[in-house]
Amino acid sequence: MLNLLVSTKMAMANSPNSVALAKQLFSFYEDGQSVPVHELKSLISSPRLFDVYLKDFVGSESIFAGDSYLDLHTNLADSIQKTYAITLSDWEVVCELYVEVDSFHFRDASVSKVQVWPYDPRSLSPEQMRLAVAVSFTDSELLEEPRLCGALRNLLSEYRVEFYWERRAYDS
Repeated sequence: MLNLLVSTKMAMANSPNSVALAKQLFSFYEDGQSVPVHELKSLISSPRLFDVYLKDFVGSESIFAGDSYLDLHTNLADSIQKTYAITLSDWEVVCELYVEVDSFHFRDASVSKVQVWPYDPRSLSPEQMRLAVAVSFTDSELLEEPRLCGALRNLLSEYRVEFYWERRAYDS
């Protein structure tokens, strides 16, 4: 039997209580019962403000996000284009230094995907970063690439979060 959790607000992953909120949510589910990802996303907001593709981006000061983060922490193989997370204030500088591209060959390693976040991803604890990356994927991305669901399920395996790769009708 599921106990109902009523959250009064959504938190960002960099909030000091984000990990505790997530663990509280998971405690409301019985042992062995999966936690639907939409429940986690109702508590922890996605850090992605927007994404851009940049030519010859040097991400040495940036942190991996998205597929590139999953490549480091799960069995998901990364795409040729690395994914980085930067702050909105960093974006204001970066946008003047690099060329944004709208289309490119899928094997073009000179292009990087840059996610712009409202806070510095380098300031997150490892646990906060796992949560931030997990909630950063959109439903469309999960439907488009089912392997993401497996990698994300592996990333949050201790929490038993269920990431769906097909459209779902949720029970109430």
